[in-house]
Amino acid sequence: MRVRRIPDSDSLFRHSLFPVSFRSTNNLNKTRFAYEKLMRVEEDKSDGSLHTSLAWERYVPTSKYVHGYGCRTASRRNQQTQKEGKFKQANRTIYCGAYHLTAKAVRELTSTRNPSEISSVEVTHQVAAGEIAHTDVKIVVSPNGPDLEGTKTAIIDRLWNACSGPLRHSCNCDRNVNLHPSGKLNTSPAGDYHDGRSRLCRMWYIIRFRLWCLRLGINHDPANEQP
Repeated sequence: MRVRRIPDSDSLFRHSLFPVSFRSTNNLNKTRFAYEKLMRVEEDKSDGSLHTSLAWERYVPTSKYVHGYGCRTASRRNQQTQKEGKFKQANRTIYCGAYHLTAKAVRELTSTRNPSEISSVEVTHQVAAGEIAHTDVKIVVSPNGPDLEGTKTAIIDRLWNACSGPLRHSCNCDRNVNLHPSGKLNTSPAGDYHDGRSRLCRMWYIIRFRLWCLRLGINHDPANEQP
């Protein structure tokens, strides 16, 4: 599947996982959400660019699909730690919900309203780990900008301020978790998420999504919570 530029007006989602999006994770009574850990930005050592990942609404057309993506991501992390012999039930990965933002908001990291430490931002559709909604955000940092860690902090702050939500969720496998960490998620600066699409528009998104699945030969339900 070819890499595609995502239109500015399209919606994207960032999924929140416990414990990686939280602090004080040894005790669910004391744990607290940390937006700076939600919007993780990692450096590509090969070219110095910064990357984060999102999910494209075109391939998660309703909240059911958004949450299916998040539950599968958590499940994969738990399967990986089990393979590595590091899995602990008390601190397993739990999907908590998602935050919404637009491709335009991400690209505005390079706008004149922001400092000049960022040269360019690419928001592209790139399938990864079997997830057709996976979106890569590539941020090229100006060589004349401030220190890298300061730039990463500024990027995280700007992305967080562009978010709305959360869309809280508890996966079926986590229904028995007392004090589910989804309850700790903070309302984002842009306020609660509201799906402004009409009913007809949502139906079209689902139909288009299913047609793409047929075209790509995907025969499982992408809203399924297991990989």
